[in-house]
Amino acid sequence: MKKIVCLFSILLMSVCTVSFVSAANLQSDEFNGSGQDVSSFWNIQNGDKSNWELKDGMLVIEAGFNQNVWANDDSTRYSQTVDQDEFDIETSLIADYADGSIVTGLIVYSAGTKDSQGRDGEWVTLKLWGRGAAQGNNAVLQYQRRQNDSGALGYVGTQPDYNPAQGMLPVEMRLKREGNVYESWFKPNAEGDWIPVGKVTNELQEPLEVGIYAGVADGGAPGRLTVSFDYFREASAPAPVDPQDRLTVTWGELKDR
Repeated sequence: MKKIVCLFSILLMSVCTVSFVSAANLQSDEFNGSGQDVSSFWNIQNGDKSNWELKDGMLVIEAGFNQNVWANDDSTRYSQTVDQDEFDIETSLIADYADGSIVTGLIVYSAGTKDSQGRDGEWVTLKLWGRGAAQGNNAVLQYQRRQNDSGALGYVGTQPDYNPAQGMLPVEMRLKREGNVYESWFKPNAEGDWIPVGKVTNELQEPLEVGIYAGVADGGAPGRLTVSFDYFREASAPAPVDPQDRLTVTWGELKDR
């Protein structure tokens, strides 16, 4: 009888141990590899629809067409699937775009959540939207859920005082989760202090797909986008020790090409 009790106790302890195992946390990436050898923790959506590579310490994506993040998420997206109640992520990027509608930014996606229209799949995204000739060939910063940027809910259709002309646009983005509350900031020109964008409540069911994306919303030329991501990291993670500002140097190199 004692043996049976002991065996039951061991089995019970094993079950309890398994039930308390947490999912992996978000991993930072400085994109220091080369070619298409991305870190193993990234899941790539629509990777065959865009040309991309790791080059000069950046993830460089030449975005494909028919890739938007609005009514649907059709982007080329690099995400990590996690189960974390709290995280604080940031990325620094250079979007070089012209003559079309393009999207790029940070996203937290939940496949198991229905959106405001009852469709499967909901998200929170901090998005750089580069617009085409019909809207002046300039860009705006947006904070959205799926096909919804209601200001009454804390989202932002157009960030005030940010409307750069098409071309090479450096920007840093930050998105923080605390339970069901998501808060965002950005740095225009990838420098200076964080500027608040919005704080929203969105009950996204876990697991969550957290990451970065890029796409050209148009169906073809002349729209184009090449976006270079300098890093993806949790805001609390220390920056790598580097005597040079890699983003500034690379931006200068890109402009000279």
